[in-house]
Amino acid sequence: MSRWLTFAALASALLLGTVWLYRKQLQAPHQASFVIFGGLTEVELRGTSKETAATVFGAIGELLQRDQRAWHPWEISDLMRLNAAIAQGEPYRASPELSGLLRSAQQAYLASDGLFNAAIGSLIHLWGFHTSNFPITAPPPPQQNIDATLATQPRMDQLTIAEDGTVTSTNRAIQLDLNGLAEGYAVKQIAELLQHHGVAHALINVGGDVFALGRAGDRPWRVGIRSPQHENFAGVELRSGEALFTSGSYNKYREDAGQRWGHVLDPRTGHPARGVMAASVIHGDPVIADVATTSLMIAGTDNFERIARRLGVACALLITDNGMVWMTPAMQQRLVFPVPPASVEITPSLGAECSTKPPAT
Repeated sequence: MSRWLTFAALASALLLGTVWLYRKQLQAPHQASFVIFGGLTEVELRGTSKETAATVFGAIGELLQRDQRAWHPWEISDLMRLNAAIAQGEPYRASPELSGLLRSAQQAYLASDGLFNAAIGSLIHLWGFHTSNFPITAPPPPQQNIDATLATQPRMDQLTIAEDGTVTSTNRAIQLDLNGLAEGYAVKQIAELLQHHGVAHALINVGGDVFALGRAGDRPWRVGIRSPQHENFAGVELRSGEALFTSGSYNKYREDAGQRWGHVLDPRTGHPARGVMAASVIHGDPVIADVATTSLMIAGTDNFERIARRLGVACALLITDNGMVWMTPAMQQRLVFPVPPASVEITPSLGAECSTKPPAT
């Protein structure tokens, strides 16, 4: 009898030890990095086993490789072939990855009142921004070349995307560049993949833009916003299902003879947006967050409230060229500043809670 008790006690101890090891493994974070779109994507998982993490990371790698083959604007890709077909006046059947992104770009064009226009790839190429090597040290393109490109009036509403992904255009001058929302769309894809695999706690970081699922152990995910001077500007705790995205003119730019031109182009003028150094947004949809940061940089302080409202964004801030900070009340409530900004303008009529509603179209 005592022998059976000894065996039972040993088995119970082994079982408890296995459970303890499994729980410890679930508590440990699992991290992976992927070099894609000319930048770094990092994913951290919590509350998953080592085996699940390995499976998920493999699936993310395959997803991002498919996206790069579909979306790359200046290397051989599905997008490059689509641009060639548009220039020839021919229809083109896009892959599911590309057609999904194109539909999001069309919605963004309408919601941003045309400020987010992925049809201006020719302008982006003209400015030399089809590169991963920054800064560009050269003078800007001649004004007559900018004027000639603007005269072709490329717009996203000149495209038709059929249910099967076939794309046609009424304007052969359209050349698409989808980099302005590709990161947000990729983040959304990764989040959906994680949820499909039952991952409830994760932080996705694509080139510094982040999306949170669940929690980081016993606390919310804590992330930061860097200032244009690459300092810690503010911190924020992200709730599950929230994205924090930032666009700025201080990392990707062209400079010559003491002048600098950021990579975010205003489709109305053909020139880089002026007046705003950076824009940050918190939103429940990473695609909207990505689109909003670009659109708000172009909108500037004069149209900050109007464009934020059209995009359904209540949590946003701008940092102007002279260092002034424009913020919504919802963003002000969420940020913790190590050093409070010297000059702040609060836009009071955009609501007190970060929104997750879709943009107006």
